[in-house]
Amino acid sequence: MKAFSIICVISILLFAGCSKSKKQQETPQAPSVAVDHPQLRTVIYTFEYPGYLQAEQTVHLVARVSGYLESYQFTPGQRVHEGQTLFVIEPQPYKDKVTQAEANVESSKSKLAYTKASYERMQEAVKTKAISEIDYLQAQSDYGEALAAYEEARSQLSLANINLSYCIVKAPFSGRISRNMIDPGNIVGTDADNSALATIYKDNQMYLYFNMAYPDFARLPQNTPSALPVTIQDVNNPEKTWVAALDYSSPNIDLNTGTLSLRAIARNPNGELLSGMYVKVIVPYKSVPKAIVIPESSLGTNQGGRYVYLVGPDDTIVFRQVEVGVLTPDGMREITGGLTLEDRYVTKALINVRPGMKIKPTL
Repeated sequence: MKAFSIICVISILLFAGCSKSKKQQETPQAPSVAVDHPQLRTVIYTFEYPGYLQAEQTVHLVARVSGYLESYQFTPGQRVHEGQTLFVIEPQPYKDKVTQAEANVESSKSKLAYTKASYERMQEAVKTKAISEIDYLQAQSDYGEALAAYEEARSQLSLANINLSYCIVKAPFSGRISRNMIDPGNIVGTDADNSALATIYKDNQMYLYFNMAYPDFARLPQNTPSALPVTIQDVNNPEKTWVAALDYSSPNIDLNTGTLSLRAIARNPNGELLSGMYVKVIVPYKSVPKAIVIPESSLGTNQGGRYVYLVGPDDTIVFRQVEVGVLTPDGMREITGGLTLEDRYVTKALINVRPGMKIKPTL
């Protein structure tokens, strides 16, 4: 009987020990959760508008004389330099006209010299009544006609030289040129149907055009866009951006749209910006120097707006609704209310935590 009692006591102690060990194993440990403190940084408020680019200068090259197109001397789509020969229209007919005009000048010059000398003699003779008044007036008229003919001949020579110079079409400035609109061997003319040769774009600087609503325009610094820096963003590749400076705003508001037309200048040394390119324009209008920010990925969204999970002093999860501002280009969201620099917030995996949950925070 005594042995049986001892066995019962031992069994009870073993069972109690096993139960205690099982309870210890079933008690969950607090999970590790990544947390962080909010940061301070300068946040820029911006407006965004669609815009388009245009070359600083665009010239449509046209034939200014008619003739046989001998050649073009450029690579379509490439850069050309100011003064470079682009097209050659057969010059020989115009050289012949210059030679003819030069001959006419010499002929009229000789006739002018003769009539001038005759007129001067008549001036002396009429004083002594050696000739009649009619003869004198005739000499005067002949001299006047010869002088006019000489001036006309000189004018025709100048025009002939100008037309000859038009046979060589040169680049008016350095820039990028389009394809040739007409092939060598064709006859070009001065009418609209067959005068277009090519288009050249001066693109070392580009003009950016866009329209801005007047209420937004009124919020720009000092209500003036002069030299205000803006950002150009490629709509197809948002990572590609360029800087431009506003240099013009229209003096009136469009009654139909309530907008103003604005222009900015962007440097384009590498030719990345193309005329006719549609872009996004980012215009800064306000700077907040000491804004509280956290990653956008650390915020949740519900019917009440945006929220974060904070970690209390006892390392338990606390739900808090917050007010938010702008999103920065690197994914940081401004917090305008509900958060302080001393707070600790859950940085990621928000679905794995819940209010009141005990955690092990890791910075």
